[in-house]
Amino acid sequence: MELIMRKYILSVLFILLATALFSAGRTENAAAAEADKGDSVKNVIEITDSTGNRVALEKIPERITFAGRASIMVADALYMFPEASKRIVGVGFTNQGNGNFTAAIDPTYKDKVYLDKSAGVEQIARTRPDLVILKSYLKKSLGKPVQELGIPVLYMGLENPRQYEDDFRVLGKVFGNPERAEEIIAFYRNLQDRIVKRTEKLEKKPKVLFVYHSSKGGETAFNVPPKNWIQTGMVEMAGGDPVWADDVSGNGWTRVNLEQIAVWNPDYVFVAAYKQNVKAIVKKLLESKQWENLNAGKNGRIFPFPEDFYSWDQPDSRWILGAAWLARTISPDLFKDFNIEAIAEKFYKELYFMDDSVYKREIKSRLGW
Repeated sequence: MELIMRKYILSVLFILLATALFSAGRTENAAAAEADKGDSVKNVIEITDSTGNRVALEKIPERITFAGRASIMVADALYMFPEASKRIVGVGFTNQGNGNFTAAIDPTYKDKVYLDKSAGVEQIARTRPDLVILKSYLKKSLGKPVQELGIPVLYMGLENPRQYEDDFRVLGKVFGNPERAEEIIAFYRNLQDRIVKRTEKLEKKPKVLFVYHSSKGGETAFNVPPKNWIQTGMVEMAGGDPVWADDVSGNGWTRVNLEQIAVWNPDYVFVAAYKQNVKAIVKKLLESKQWENLNAGKNGRIFPFPEDFYSWDQPDSRWILGAAWLARTISPDLFKDFNIEAIAEKFYKELYFMDDSVYKREIKSRLGW
């Protein structure tokens, strides 16, 4: 009887021990599963873009597509990051008539899927992206339909210095390289501060007119930007008084006639002419009797805006070069130490990783310096 009782007790103890070990194992597995889940949540990359749109990415995206109109601005921000060439699979239209800058700086460009300006949701989806990047004004027309397919979309503002800083930081998260974002921001801030610290002390600022020269059907027109556009801000930053700023309204280009320009009578005129020969246009203006009566015409102060692949006046990455050139042109005595060619060379070598031969072939040759 005693032997039977001992066997019974041992059996019960064994069952209790086995149950305890099983329960402990389940607890450990559950804890491990919860830990894995927690780590997964921690590894999610959460990004809020310039429009307030929030995106949660499970990992750093490996297949990025940018598309739509104004793709040059998005592309030129993306390619300041060394990871861009390997991660970008779909490229939008980036040629304003003076060559394709993206093709010039991306050695793998020929392997990308090209998307023209009118590319829609289907074409974008065919690139099999894990992230699409668009200009912010395309949010409703293109971004929303892409998001409805379950594809994450980020929007870039890229319209003024503050938005550029915010968007660079967003891209730092996208590429997993926030240090590079801060390097880029520091480059812009340093040059911008050097300009503003001098021009803000000017007691008298020259009257400046910026115009976009357009031509359609043989008819030419002069257009000025709204007060809140980057062209106006660049003139102010460079120490000029934008004569048109308080006389125009709206959110786009405003056409102005010569009578209005004569009333403004600017001391300096700066001309941009996208997809046209801006130097030839300025040459004609300087020879025109209508323009020679202006202060700017009398003193030979009508200038074409510099351009390489793209004009430096646009809300493209080159806007900082445009501001530096404007400052040097408007106030040469104040900016004697500003060697614009050297500043441009530093810009392309530090921000786009160009070597000397590529800079001379692709940029300097187009600038004509």
